[in-house]
Amino acid sequence: MNNISNIANASALLPIRGTAYVPVPSDDALTPPQKYFDTDFTNSDFPLLWGKANGGRGDLSNFVNDLNINFVHLYDWSVPPAPGQQPGEYQRSHIAFLDECASLNIKVFVPVSNYFLQQLHAGKNITAFITAMVAEIYQGTTTPHRAAGIWGIGNEFDFENGYTIADVAKMIQLLINAEKSLNIPASALLPITAPVSFADPTGKRIPGIIAIQQLQAALISIGLESVWNTRFIASMNPQNEGFFIANYIDNTFPTFFPNLPFFFAEMGVPIKQDSPVKTEEDQAAFVLSQLENSKPRNNFLGACVFQFLNQTLLKEGSECTFGMNKYSGKFTTGTIPPNYIPGGGQTYNVDELVQKPMYAEVKEGFK
Repeated sequence: MNNISNIANASALLPIRGTAYVPVPSDDALTPPQKYFDTDFTNSDFPLLWGKANGGRGDLSNFVNDLNINFVHLYDWSVPPAPGQQPGEYQRSHIAFLDECASLNIKVFVPVSNYFLQQLHAGKNITAFITAMVAEIYQGTTTPHRAAGIWGIGNEFDFENGYTIADVAKMIQLLINAEKSLNIPASALLPITAPVSFADPTGKRIPGIIAIQQLQAALISIGLESVWNTRFIASMNPQNEGFFIANYIDNTFPTFFPNLPFFFAEMGVPIKQDSPVKTEEDQAAFVLSQLENSKPRNNFLGACVFQFLNQTLLKEGSECTFGMNKYSGKFTTGTIPPNYIPGGGQTYNVDELVQKPMYAEVKEGFK
């Protein structure tokens, strides 16, 4: 029987006032420049995006001091070097980012991205990569970094992502194997989640429920019922009105999972001309209603706003409208440290951002 109190380190997440965070520079693209190679920008390559030192934009301190945000939902975590070592090719260190988060009391959703699940599905041996991630989070000790909040396995596995629900269960097993190889005690283990979409294949107004039931079955089928019972926290990605969200928190989800903690990993709405949300002002009001109806209660931990920044070159159509900020067209530049391969010595854009009306409503909703 699951609840927040019997999952080690879950109570440290309460209450979640979060944002999905991909601080992508404006010169990135769907086919990224080699200097970027993925969308992991929360590392020591790019401190001027998330940090305040040396004239940085200071996203993390702005989250805390202006928006009352205490949780960041990330999507990519490049393979890190061994603790204390310099990064090798296509490796990035996240310790400086984690240290900044810890200094601000921000908890981090540490992602095992869709990319690694796709590699697993293709039959690639990714054990060393997953072990490296765990080693970075524990830094040669058996205590997690103070900023580490939860392991996040993929995103929306119920959609066609080049991997299956069975792969998600296998990835969780690989994570557990890595923890065991590093002798991490049960009391120091982080919770685990695997966000699902708000799709509803039944048409019975029970979004996300079937996918979570299927993951539960997949975990049990490979002998991981204990993970479900003692480490798993459900998460989902709603784009629904506030009243629907309130009913989901209070009635729908508890009907199917009365003892399972859960949170919203992505909560927002796009701007679409064929919908009620046609303008930035419409979006702001809609998101405020979502936030007002998703306060933590019972087994519900809270919500992450989707998202930090419109991504005009990474997304298409309404997919690039979710952000509470957008690019202004002005930027300064930082330089990737010379020891990184690829990209060492090249510049990256540190964009000046413009707050959309949604920004003020997120501030209101999280106050």
